[in-house]
Amino acid sequence: MNVRRFAWFAVFAVGLLFVPGLAGAQVCNRGKPCGNTCIARDRTCRVGPGTARAGSPSSAPARPPTPTVAAVPAGAQFVASSRGRVYYWTGCSQWRSLSAANLRWFSSRAEVEAAGYTPSQSAGCAGPADAGGVVTPSPAGTEPVDAEAPCTVATVVDGDTLDCADGRRIRLLLIDAPEASQQPFGAVAKAALERLAPAGSNVAVEIDVQLQDQYQRLLAYLRLEDGRIVNEELLRLGVAVVSVYPPNVRHVERFRTASEEAQATGAGLWSLGAFECLPADHRAGRCEVP
Repeated sequence: MNVRRFAWFAVFAVGLLFVPGLAGAQVCNRGKPCGNTCIARDRTCRVGPGTARAGSPSSAPARPPTPTVAAVPAGAQFVASSRGRVYYWTGCSQWRSLSAANLRWFSSRAEVEAAGYTPSQSAGCAGPADAGGVVTPSPAGTEPVDAEAPCTVATVVDGDTLDCADGRRIRLLLIDAPEASQQPFGAVAKAALERLAPAGSNVAVEIDVQLQDQYQRLLAYLRLEDGRIVNEELLRLGVAVVSVYPPNVRHVERFRTASEEAQATGAGLWSLGAFECLPADHRAGRCEVP
């Protein structure tokens, strides 16, 4: 190689160093360069940490779709799916899992219910009257009531149900007490709840996931001023048993422990054999003597 040709080659090689993407590129007699190797011309070059990889265009990994988050239109308070049966308050996050293409927006509760939808039973999703808090459906012509507002006890219905002065009927979660028709056990359970939450007393209300049962009763845990949970205390006294209906299972383990301790010590109705026929079995008529 003469001096002139060598000088020209050196200038060309140095120039390559300043061309983006070509520094260190492989010179290929056949195929095309790909990082520090050569690949066939009909292959796709993909260079990552380490050695270059070659693959066909169809083998390139697909990008995950970018999730579409629907914006709430101005004035919309409630949303539902054209393929569903329930509606959600826009302040609840659960509606965001619905397909954006199926969303229907409503400005009022009257409008969405006139369209045939019923409120979501998920905590916080039924929607408030004033865009805050959780509400329970109210009788026609009345305003919705904040589900977690403190309850002033009006009357005790039975061993696991009571009425609040504001009209809410609360069914205590995760427990089942003897029915009024299971005498004398039903009367004992009712008296125990009356002692814990007498008429006129105030108790805090704690909800779980599902807000109401099929009878439109608010499902809740009640707390006394000293922090004790009324539901749990009835189990400790031995006047109720654990009854689990998912998804409301927040305190289920501690409640089971309380019930097992009461049974082991023969507390309350356990010593009288009251639960040889569980309340659920009694209601289903499974304990009737032929």
